[in-house]
Amino acid sequence: MLCDPGDHFHGRYEVERKFRVDLLEPFRSEILSMGAVPFTLGNRETDIFLDLTDGRLAANGQQQVMRLMQPSGRVLWICKGPGSDRCVAMDLDGPDKALEMLSALGYVETGRLAKNRDIYFAGDFHITLDQLDGLGGFVEIAVMTDDADSLQDWAERVDAFAGTLGLKSSQLEHRSYRSMMTASARNQDDQSA
Repeated sequence: MLCDPGDHFHGRYEVERKFRVDLLEPFRSEILSMGAVPFTLGNRETDIFLDLTDGRLAANGQQQVMRLMQPSGRVLWICKGPGSDRCVAMDLDGPDKALEMLSALGYVETGRLAKNRDIYFAGDFHITLDQLDGLGGFVEIAVMTDDADSLQDWAERVDAFAGTLGLKSSQLEHRSYRSMMTASARNQDDQSA
């Protein structure tokens, strides 16, 4: 960890935009020239997705994710949904006991996803530069808040900031990484059948 996350990851709601990009380096240079502060660099993140055996969280538009970050050693427990903006996360000392407790409550692992991620802070926003094998590069711009009434205003501000980086609405990716990976795996299965 290179700087204190302060209020960047506090809140019950997240306004996020994800953009597909060919190269990450031009965006890294641009945000650094704007004075962005590195938070974590060079992390390999592994997301472990969990659901109940009957799949009710997925059916309700919810996700439970345990995120393991190396080499920073950070572990997050993330609850997303219901709805696209609802997101609550907390730091854990380690994943083993938490995964054991969730297993005792009936949760099962439903998938894993790994990505290389760098996180920067620029003003109110946190910016992630992600590279996923088989999917490519992505720039995410996000902000978290407890104020549900401010979501539209934040969405407009995130969109405006994306514009200052030269990101276009045609580059927007509305699917989650997990959805993209699942679709990619299905396409490969269809082509090999």
